[in-house]
Amino acid sequence: MTLSPDLVEALERFVALDRVLVATDFDGVLAPLVLDPMDSRPVEGGMPALTSLAALPGTTVALVSGRALGPLGELTGAQDPIVLIGSHGAEDSRAEGGLALDDAQRGLLDTLDTELAALRREHPGMRVEVKPAGRVAHTRGLPQEEADAALAAALELGRRHTSLEVTPGKDVVELAVAHVGKGVALVALAREVGAEAVFYAGDDLTDEHGFAALADDEDTARAERRLTVRVGDGDTLARYRVADEDAMVELLQALLNARRTRAPH
Repeated sequence: MTLSPDLVEALERFVALDRVLVATDFDGVLAPLVLDPMDSRPVEGGMPALTSLAALPGTTVALVSGRALGPLGELTGAQDPIVLIGSHGAEDSRAEGGLALDDAQRGLLDTLDTELAALRREHPGMRVEVKPAGRVAHTRGLPQEEADAALAAALELGRRHTSLEVTPGKDVVELAVAHVGKGVALVALAREVGAEAVFYAGDDLTDEHGFAALADDEDTARAERRLTVRVGDGDTLARYRVADEDAMVELLQALLNARRTRAPH
């Protein structure tokens, strides 16, 4: 694949800035979507490029995922100084003690476990992923009719508990008792590190929320300089698009090469 001329121009503008934030989702961006989330593995070249970017001056690198921090770190192999933002922004690898839940939130998680167990008896093919702040119903690999019924049941469960944050995605519904959102987390991190611009790549509905938040950043200059990339097809608010995970690796390598040449000293 060859990057489009307009994307190459955007990269050149981005890498010339003194301080930038480079952030990506994991599943569907650095790693193909698979039936069992714990079988996911990054495609060759993506994580080394991010690791090298994180070592450059004025460059903060973050992985922003719906996954909990533990599995995200395990599957990516990412180490400091790469920042891990998990559970859609509710977890931060730099925060001591991880995620803190109150008694009401812990009680709601217990209720979720009971009700999701009942749903699994009605929809045996549905899988439930346990996260520190929520539970995720997965239907990837099921026949479409069965998957639709299971997801509809999970959404209805979410509607019954109005304090839950309900996040649909590709073959999943996440039910969270504590939720920040990728967009809020991205803008907060950009503000914290003093980034003049943010690169963010994603493939899912939750990433669209991230694209929207970056466009609405109160720092209008940073918002204007954003470099957002949708991986794969589908309607998007991102400014650019690449076809798949392999194309994303090519994009990251181009970003790394250009930043090495133009990064501040």
